[in-house]
Amino acid sequence: MVIRSAAVRHGRRQLAAPVTRSVLMRHLTTTPTETTTTTHAWPSAQPEQSSPPKLFSASKKKQRRDNASISLTTNTGHEHRVAAWTRAHAVGGGRELTPKEQYAEFERVQRSTRSTGTRLERRYVPAELIANPPAPEDVSLELLMASQTHMGHNTSLWNPANARYIYGARQGIHIISLEATAAHLRRAARVVEDVAYRGGLVLFVGNRPGQMEIVTRAAELAGACHLYTKWIPGSITNRDVILKNKGVKVVDGKDGELEGFDIYKNSARPLVPDLVVCLNPMENYTLLYECGLANVPTIGVIDTNANPTWVSYTIPANDDSLRSTAVIGGVLGRAGQRGQQRRLAEAKNGNVTWQTPPSLASQIRKDIKAAVQQRKEVMGRMQANLVGFTEEELEILKTEHDGAARSVSEADMVNMMAEASLQESAVEIEASAADLAAKAGEIAAGLDAVKGHAAALEAEIAEIRK
Repeated sequence: MVIRSAAVRHGRRQLAAPVTRSVLMRHLTTTPTETTTTTHAWPSAQPEQSSPPKLFSASKKKQRRDNASISLTTNTGHEHRVAAWTRAHAVGGGRELTPKEQYAEFERVQRSTRSTGTRLERRYVPAELIANPPAPEDVSLELLMASQTHMGHNTSLWNPANARYIYGARQGIHIISLEATAAHLRRAARVVEDVAYRGGLVLFVGNRPGQMEIVTRAAELAGACHLYTKWIPGSITNRDVILKNKGVKVVDGKDGELEGFDIYKNSARPLVPDLVVCLNPMENYTLLYECGLANVPTIGVIDTNANPTWVSYTIPANDDSLRSTAVIGGVLGRAGQRGQQRRLAEAKNGNVTWQTPPSLASQIRKDIKAAVQQRKEVMGRMQANLVGFTEEELEILKTEHDGAARSVSEADMVNMMAEASLQESAVEIEASAADLAAKAGEIAAGLDAVKGHAAALEAEIAEIRK
């Protein structure tokens, strides 16, 4: 009825108009409205209901994705997921081959294709940059280009201070000069090697995702410290408060820890690094600013958008690529390792290449002064105890000036003490017999005391001469 009236009113124009998609879906889709209700008689003993399945929320999935570590060594041990040679299977859509036939086919393909193509002298293995990083002499333009060190940021994000490091632009991206990168990297390697040779403390910093193993490996090679988390502001400028619970060690020229410096360890200030190597200066401005206040030299990887005045020694390179930072960190770690080896070799020959810190030297002078004062006090007590002895006895006990102690037997010492006592008793010869007997007892007791005191003096003299 509706269609007929529409045709009468509008004719062919109404019937030829296209039908909307919503109208077609409304007529083609049917929704049942009847509902069936079924009743079940529940048993008397109801079974235990199973727990509903656990659904992972979007937040947990995001957290799991964020917690996944970004590493150069990820999936290095990935298995080859193909049909194993231990069972028969079809190869290339052909017939089923036994393991023996599969190996024979593999050998045939290898022989036929061995002379074709090119030979790769060196293949890129991501984990190799961590396990066996390159040395400073291994740095080449081919290695730097393969490591993507030449790729900068968008031309609209550049820092004009980096114009001398930029080779050109391609497709809106600045290209860093590889010659400048190689020259600055070799210079930084010499700085790290010399600081390690002089016994300095080097700190490697890299707190971007994936840089943890790079800085730890570089610090392990160079015998340095590393930081892959957030820098705590004030760790240099306010180190007495922030690092007050951190202990220090006193070592010799061969890195062996020395004992007997407990007083110095409890009162020593926290250490300040002698050199800081930063792989991502853009996120560590506070660290670099504190190093500038404390006159600590710094080495930084400067991309085209970074400020080269933040660091002392620049390395113009790509700081967003893990491969680029791994090459740079490995080269600097190898340089520090070489400096440590040179220093230990010099120490074996008796040549110490570093100087004792002023605070430790002052503490050593205080300890020597206290030891000398204590020795003087002991000698003073000995001189006080020698009052009343004869010249011959003083010559025997005064070993510091003679150079060697005279051999005196116990009988000789007793006789000398008896003679001295008899000389004193001769003055009182007019005393009564009772007084003489009492005096003799006192003399005998005095002889025993003098004998013990003489033995103690001999022991002290022997200790002093040692």
